Amino acid sequence: MTTQRDQHYRELLDRFEQVARANLETPAHVSDLCRIAEINRRTLSRAFRAVRDTTPHHYLQALRLGEVKRVLSSGDGSVTQAAMRFGFGELGRFAMQYRMAFGESPSETKRRSSIRAHDSVVQSSAES
Repeated sequence: MTTQRDQHYRELLDRFEQVARANLETPAHVSDLCRIAEINRRTLSRAFRAVRDTTPHHYLQALRLGEVKRVLSSGDGSVTQAAMRFGFGELGRFAMQYRMAFGESPSETKRRSSIRAHDSVVQSSAES
């Protein structure tokens, strides 16, 4: 059974997620996003713990890492450009976080996307 508190927390998380997605390419911190979303930071932390069993910071980090992976998988730009675009200024730390999240380095993701793109071009040429 969903309580009023649970429903309220879900609504807060939805609002925070919308603001976070709209600001992925800005160096905004959780506190900045809370201000934009007009959500109390402590309340947001409680909501994340209760509903997602994580913190707002970890959620935001995972969201940004996912966007970096999407960009690298599409072959757009370098690893450094993708990391910087989504707010990862310390590249060594970024690479460690990326590997922990996805089980491979960002350059391995980029390399695999390049191989897929090359194989696709070769296959298209062979079919012509």
